[in-house]
Amino acid sequence: MQKILLGAFILLAACESEPENIQAKAENMSRALEAEAEAISAEAEKGVDAEVAPLDNEADALLNQIGANEAAEANRAGNAQ
Repeated sequence: MQKILLGAFILLAACESEPENIQAKAENMSRALEAEAEAISAEAEKGVDAEVAPLDNEADALLNQIGANEAAEANRAGNAQ
């Protein structure tokens, strides 16, 4: 009888610790997945920034050229009067 009770207690102890192990594994996996998602997001953002930077530079250059052309026209119009 004592062996049966001892076996039952051992089995019960093993069953009680398993949910904690599963929960701990789930929490660890969740943290790992969150870290991986953040890394992927940062890498994607970096890639987008790298693609956008040349376009921003080109847009700035065109705006500067437009401003210079407008100033030159205004200067010519002022000199013509």
